[in-house]
Amino acid sequence: MLMPPMIQKIEPGDVIGRCRTIRELGRGGVGTVYLATHQTLQIEVALKILSPSLSMENPGLAERFIREAQLAARIRHPNVIAVMDAAHDDATGLYYIVMEFVGGGSLSWHLRHGPLPEAKALAIITGIAHALVIAEENKIVHRDIKPDNIMLDLRGTSKLADLGLAKHVYDSRTTLTLGGSFMGTPAYMSPEQARDAKIADTRDDIYSLGASFYECLTGEPPFQGETPYNIMSELLTKPSPKPRALRPGISRSADLICRKMMAKARDLRYANSHALLQDLQIAQTYGDSGIDRLEAASFEQDTVLARQQELNYGIETSSEGVYAESELEDDSPSAISRPAPVLIPPHRTDYGVFGAAALLIALVIMTTLFLTWAGPNHPFLFLKNQWNRLALLSGKPTPPQPEISKEKEHPHTAAVRPASANTEANEGQRAMSTEDPPADVAPTISENPAAVVPQPGVTPEPPVALPESVSDGANAAVANPALPVAPIPALAALPDSAFTARDIAEKSLDADIVAPTGRGELLKIIGKRDDNQPIPVTWTFYFFDKKAAGHARIVTVNGGKTVKTGEDLVDFASPYSDSAILPEDKIQKDSSDVLQIAAGLIPGVAVSSSEFTLAQQRNSVPMWKIALWTKDSSGEEHKLGDVTLLAENGTLISKNLKQ
Repeated sequence: MLMPPMIQKIEPGDVIGRCRTIRELGRGGVGTVYLATHQTLQIEVALKILSPSLSMENPGLAERFIREAQLAARIRHPNVIAVMDAAHDDATGLYYIVMEFVGGGSLSWHLRHGPLPEAKALAIITGIAHALVIAEENKIVHRDIKPDNIMLDLRGTSKLADLGLAKHVYDSRTTLTLGGSFMGTPAYMSPEQARDAKIADTRDDIYSLGASFYECLTGEPPFQGETPYNIMSELLTKPSPKPRALRPGISRSADLICRKMMAKARDLRYANSHALLQDLQIAQTYGDSGIDRLEAASFEQDTVLARQQELNYGIETSSEGVYAESELEDDSPSAISRPAPVLIPPHRTDYGVFGAAALLIALVIMTTLFLTWAGPNHPFLFLKNQWNRLALLSGKPTPPQPEISKEKEHPHTAAVRPASANTEANEGQRAMSTEDPPADVAPTISENPAAVVPQPGVTPEPPVALPESVSDGANAAVANPALPVAPIPALAALPDSAFTARDIAEKSLDADIVAPTGRGELLKIIGKRDDNQPIPVTWTFYFFDKKAAGHARIVTVNGGKTVKTGEDLVDFASPYSDSAILPEDKIQKDSSDVLQIAAGLIPGVAVSSSEFTLAQQRNSVPMWKIALWTKDSSGEEHKLGDVTLLAENGTLISKNLKQ
């Protein structure tokens, strides 16, 4: 069969398929786009014709051109340019695609006179974020998002062009190829896409959209150069620029969103288009007043943590320039504590100074531990008493010891157990005489911890005068002033800490969830705020469970009792994965510990209540976020702000407190 000769040049009025051309709209390496009239529908359309030379040299490309147009035609969304038809024209031998015509011009055309107003830039990028959500749901990666592929209609609505087609397109002037694989446009592509286009996913499209957002805000691309390879060099060796560095008038929320979109490390970017869209909508609605609601609000903190982790492994720089210039600006509403200097390997000449400091710290810690162990007694008097007790008990029956509960207990809960748990031992020791008793008399601890049962022939010591009520305990009189007595602890039970509540929650879990370690795999801890309780009494735990809805088993503990258990939370569309499980070795600080650290940042202010969240960050670092409240003289509550601490050692990551 003799194939018809291909048209070498298309003139206005030529008919291709059912479309009559009007004029040329644009030309690229893959082909040419024409404004045309659809003769059947009688509407203006955009007619994209594959370059004849490409279709002759690579028949497979022509087949993919049509096949992917068919896939793109299934997508119908206000922010996606619709594909109406695609075919091979037998009369001319040309491959073509018929698309919706958008008359407002491309975003690059609108940027020719400089940056856009921030509100307009946000509206345009939010529209394309909607398109990315649709692409992600259809498992499509665009791979070439740039201002040239973002179109505006006459009402200003932004639309994404070439969705489903871009990965097989190349432009010899502005794009690069590697082994026949499409890579994108250097000024807008992500670093990992520049290295290997085959691994591109939604996060690469998010980076490209962020680069387009940067150009909308500043009027120029994030990286520039005389050739594509110069731009590639800038992309791979320098950190992404900050929009506010070029235009200080840009809002902080837009700046943070753009920088998170353009993070050089994939894990620091938005994980999916849904999260990006949510932040953009918040910024559109609330501006900087809603900055605390943004996922991007923690971006600078995340970069500091990422850099701290690199330093922990002895890496001082990043080949991608990922963590450079990550500090908060001076006018930021929150400040980040820089990583502790001890995390950075010291210079060899400083070892002597560090050694002396370490020895001094060790001595202080040992002395503090010893004095704490000794209790209220003078250290030397305490040693004498211990010596006398050893002599007294030598060869005699051992006095009964307080019974210790054998219930399962978190290894850290002992540190926060109320002092009343050891009342018998403390009071028994307190009632002992400082004088040496006869060797044939063994002391007996009675059921009353405040007294010692007298033995025949022994004159008992005067008893300690106990207060008549708990409220008098702080100023109680002591019958024997020569005997140091510690203040009597409050009898009211303290609220359960997070670790104690976790032990209770785990008892309600199925055996297969806690096997074989006996501990459930935690995803998140939330401590709900209770009025007049510095530490919450209501805790909700998310345990990883493959059999549960969303892979999360939720247990709520209130006042030391399990009040709710099930799987009734989670968004089924995005279940938890095992990568979200909190590493046990990184959860060392209980809620009482981090509250003490947080409250210490605002001396002189009493914390009336607090709210806790322990969750995994994108760089796999569990962190406590504590929201603090206080009461004024009239009893009205006011929020003091938020503090974020590492769950491993209590290192301060950020604070946003009203002083």
